[in-house]
This record gives sequence, structure tokens and C-alpha cells, in this order.
Amino acid sequence: MIFIFGANDKVVEKQQCYIQEHCYHCNNTTNWILEKNATFASLFFISVFPIKTRYIHYCPICHNGNPLNQEQYNLKKNGH
Repeated sequence: MIFIFGANDKVVEKQQCYIQEHCYHCNNTTNWILEKNATFASLFFISVFPIKTRYIHYCPICHNGNPLNQEQYNLKKNGH
């Protein structure tokens, strides 16, 4: 019997922030993007369960940003 195991990344949640922020990389002021990415274990190319979750906050123009932890992500998501 042959089993095919693997891992794949998916964007679980993506939304724009309510507060505009200045990007020092591209020098634009805009609403940044909040993104929640998850790496899923897969069996026969079907995602089964999440292995790792990453939270990212980045500029929509140049895609420069920084990683967040879950608490920071939830605060920004709720507009704080």
C-alpha cells in the first residue's frame, strides 16, 4: 500500500486594516493587509489538518511587512 504525504500552504484569512499606515520601504501611506497563512499536512493531495500558522502584516503596494503573533493579529484585525 502506498501513501502520499505532504504539506501545502494556504491563505486562510486576508483582509485590509482599518487604519492607514506609512510604508518606509516604498514611501506610501495606505491601508495595509492582514494575512493569516497556514501550512497543512496533506494526504493524497487533500489538506487534513494545520501544522503551523503564520500572521503577516504588509504593504499592499510593495509587499514589505512584518510577522505578527496571534495577539497582535487579533488587535489589528479588530481595529485597535
